[in-house]
Amino acid sequence: MLYKRDYLLGLTDEEKKEFKEVTGRDFSVKRIGGFGTANNFMEFPKAARMCKMLFPNNYLDVAELHDTERLVKANDEFANLINDEQCSERKILNFIRDKEYYHILGALIWGLSINIGNHGAYLFPEFQLGTSYKADYLLIGKSSGGYEFILVELENPYGKITLRDGELGAEFREGISQLEDWKRWLPANFASYTEKLRKYKNPSLNLSDEFYTLDLSRFHYVVVAGRRSDFSEKTYILKREYKKEKDIDVLHYDNLIDFSNNLIGKITY
Repeated sequence: MLYKRDYLLGLTDEEKKEFKEVTGRDFSVKRIGGFGTANNFMEFPKAARMCKMLFPNNYLDVAELHDTERLVKANDEFANLINDEQCSERKILNFIRDKEYYHILGALIWGLSINIGNHGAYLFPEFQLGTSYKADYLLIGKSSGGYEFILVELENPYGKITLRDGELGAEFREGISQLEDWKRWLPANFASYTEKLRKYKNPSLNLSDEFYTLDLSRFHYVVVAGRRSDFSEKTYILKREYKKEKDIDVLHYDNLIDFSNNLIGKITY
């Protein structure tokens, strides 16, 4: 769960009343589309937006993208955290969880031009892959082409990031090793992956075929470590090679700061 409230428990009576005032129908009644109808989703009570989604407790609420003041504050706090040389991977994970600044991860969709957030984006922190592996984050998004999946590994922003010749240092190598373990795990354990996601889904909705039929082209992998100053020309060559050959995005934390700032003003992830 991303939030303190369990949205799988549904709406309160007051929220149901508010929903009916906004939409003219009971919450349990499905909207009938067509000419002259309006989907006033953004006017729903927050809980109603959450409860309508495939994974209610993991939905990245697009209404929060309209709160520019909050996003600016969050991004400034995140930048200050990253600028502290005592900052670690665990401090970053705790900061995002405690502050509920989940847009920082959602911003990867825009930042990497994967274009899968138009029809909903979901975030699963510390997502277990079987008994052996755990992704720092699983990000799921849907576009007109269906659902796609981004597995994210965060490493430390300071330490053994790159070598003098621009080669990747221990932080990146460890992160990439974990991503490659996950890539090997998925084909043999995709049913287990799907079964775990079933535990989080809206009981009134079904998972689509993308969750049952493995299509590795729907999976993307991200490792984040270090700062922009750690990257040399050689590092950027390696970054492009990892993207082209292994679909692994090698990022630094300044990328996350930039992506989060560029998210301000967007209407979807």
